[in-house]
Amino acid sequence: MASKRLSNYQILECILEDDEESIIDSPDEDEGDDEVIQSDHNSESEESANETELEWSDDDNEPLSRHASKDSDSFYLSKKKCTKWAKEPPRTSVRVRRHNIMRETPGPKGAAKEIHTMSEAFFCMFSMDTVNLVLQQTNDYIKSIQGKFQRERDCKFLEYEELLAYLGLLYMSGVLRSSHLNFKDLWATDGTGIEFFQNTMSFNRFLFISRCVRFDDKNTRSERQKTDKLAAVREFTDLMNNNFINNYSASENVTLDEQLPAFRGRFSGVVYMPNKPTKYGIKHYALVDSATFYLLKFEIYAGVQPEGPYRMPNDTVSLVKRMTEPIWGSGRNVTMDNWFTSVPLTNTLLKDHQLTMVGTIRKNKPEIPTCFQPKRTRAEHSSLFGFQEDVTLCSYVPKKSKAVLLISSMHHDNKIVESEKKKPEIILYYNRTKGGVDTNDQMCANYNVGRRTKRWPMVIFYHLLNVAGINAYVIYKNKIDHGISRREFLKHLAVDLVKARQQTRATILQLPRAVQKRLKRNAQVQDPSPTSRGGPSTTYKRCHICPKSKDKKIRFMCAKCHQQVCHDHSTMICDKCID
Repeated sequence: MASKRLSNYQILECILEDDEESIIDSPDEDEGDDEVIQSDHNSESEESANETELEWSDDDNEPLSRHASKDSDSFYLSKKKCTKWAKEPPRTSVRVRRHNIMRETPGPKGAAKEIHTMSEAFFCMFSMDTVNLVLQQTNDYIKSIQGKFQRERDCKFLEYEELLAYLGLLYMSGVLRSSHLNFKDLWATDGTGIEFFQNTMSFNRFLFISRCVRFDDKNTRSERQKTDKLAAVREFTDLMNNNFINNYSASENVTLDEQLPAFRGRFSGVVYMPNKPTKYGIKHYALVDSATFYLLKFEIYAGVQPEGPYRMPNDTVSLVKRMTEPIWGSGRNVTMDNWFTSVPLTNTLLKDHQLTMVGTIRKNKPEIPTCFQPKRTRAEHSSLFGFQEDVTLCSYVPKKSKAVLLISSMHHDNKIVESEKKKPEIILYYNRTKGGVDTNDQMCANYNVGRRTKRWPMVIFYHLLNVAGINAYVIYKNKIDHGISRREFLKHLAVDLVKARQQTRATILQLPRAVQKRLKRNAQVQDPSPTSRGGPSTTYKRCHICPKSKDKKIRFMCAKCHQQVCHDHSTMICDKCID
């Protein structure tokens, strides 16, 4: 049998174990444990020459760079001689490769295509199913603690419009950037408080709701925790994830990276990441549209899950495949940093799921040739390219003794932009599309609804409210108004959410007159009809029974004739006795 001859662009790869560094997991912990997981995620793309030039081969005492010189002049050999990279780009008979053609139209989809108001855009993200889940589980918890209160009015059940008002107050607090302000100051009655908060609900009621918000059945949680560390929020996060995925189609570029909502309380999944601003928190993997910063999908990292349906492999290939599942077969490009990137992953995404990938790659990967690594002898702003049939490797020297390594299955040439310090087009493309998750994270921080809390489910709840506000804004701006700012959007959304509650509260006659007056003005509620029932009037008039000589003026009216009557000529009787 004649032996097969290898073409210049075939991939000669050994079957190697992926040497990706794994996350340092803590041992099996209860939810109350407060040990911290240290993440090895480091997105630094520049590599120093001090580390690479001291490496030697395992075969003999010659430097690795000498092995590369023994290979053909048309190829670069990897450090372990298992991968070839052609020096010249492959020839192609088409202008645009099939995997570079996007197969979906970006923009709102599903229910998001029919929105007309800001609140409708918000309810695409925070759906009625989600509202009902929070409402039911919160009221179940309130019912279980009612025996601890002496007065029934101090632990009333949460109503639908009251929950929406609670969300509206959170968003307004984010607009005012008061996440680190004591909430008592917003309800202050000495002239320094915010009228919007005072009109919607009392401070004690807001505090009570914050303490009672729940997302699952506490009675069955201990059983579910045996197979899921995120049992307390699992149903809630699944609903939010589905809402994010089903209401928007991303543009041609998405970014995969990590977010870290700040938290340092008792939770087995708390992660320490020194390269993040908050350093300690609950890690979220996020897939974000690079153009609009819409968050398509997230996954919460909780350490090593117990045996069961929620125990998933945490290696980078499995993780990236799970995160990109909503866009499989769409022809989009995924940009990621060197913690995720590897040559096997690039080939898997392209061949199995029709997704291209651009990302930085670590110098210690076995497929990287030694000459691509940082060296003092390489000229500043110089570039090296290596080509395979579907993958391009690039090494760029931004300054002496440094090198940036990138890999791409979207680019198949060695194009260099002279005006940008001779940077390759691959690097410029990476720079344009890498900031999706970081920008989304910054937008969450700008108008953060979060409050200081010791309950980790509330940290996730606040973070997803921030994300829902961003996603709703993207949908509304795309569909309705292209000129509104996000601050104005969140401000008007907060007003819409509390409006029904303020209208109901404006009819409560027991409230102080000043509060009633403000509520009627802000909620656009007219005075209740005087024919409905008796009670205090807005003006003082003479009792219609007393003689004029007494000139006794009173505010109270008769419930039947609706004329002013004093206490001497009236009798108090309840509605039940009248019936």
